[in-house]
Amino acid sequence: MRIEIPPRTGSNAPAFAPRGHTAALVGVLLAVAVTGTLLQHFDALPPPSGIRVSGGSARISGQYFPLLVVNALLASYVSRFFRPRGTLKSLLGRSWRRPADAVLDLCYAGFTFALIVAIEVLTRPLFAGRNAAVSTLLPGTVAERLTWVVVALGVGFCEEVVYRGYLQTQLTVFTRSAALGLLLQALLFGLAHLEQGPGAALRIGLYGLLLGTLARRRASLLPGIVCHVGIDLAGGLLA
Repeated sequence: MRIEIPPRTGSNAPAFAPRGHTAALVGVLLAVAVTGTLLQHFDALPPPSGIRVSGGSARISGQYFPLLVVNALLASYVSRFFRPRGTLKSLLGRSWRRPADAVLDLCYAGFTFALIVAIEVLTRPLFAGRNAAVSTLLPGTVAERLTWVVVALGVGFCEEVVYRGYLQTQLTVFTRSAALGLLLQALLFGLAHLEQGPGAALRIGLYGLLLGTLARRRASLLPGIVCHVGIDLAGGLLA
């Protein structure tokens, strides 16, 4: 007889790490959000006369690579740094043991993807133009597009592990409220993208709520990872 391990999504589930481990992560996320917003403000200013702003392949080494490294470090912190082996597997939650599990998760991922796209389309008239922080990330060359696929895969996986896997569980346990854990991780997710502007941060926070709800509903990060990667791929390759 196989014994199923219950998902760690309830307020009575054990925490993955002590409060100090989580507080340090939240501090880093807030510091990065503030720094990124300030840098974006200064980058938005016109460059001094005689200075040319470079592009092209510099986007890969100057933006894509650091983005991957930062997300990989955050995911490693919550799953490996000072954590026992097997933490990542626990963070990911329920795995696909039957083809039906994969099909159902993919259906949930597709529905959430469609919902997020619909929100983007409906709210687009409210936000004129495209934020500079987003525009500078969009791939233009073939090499950048190929690299963007790697970025979407890496960032989608890492952010789901950090926010919906680690933070949602930790904050649910510490506040003893599943609703507060869901809301707080979505708030942090939105703040982490504040450099894209208040409107974008608000929308992304809403997407964090949808992805967090999906993770709780399916007791797994897999459908959220599929959805997140799909959104990032579409946002970069079809923009």
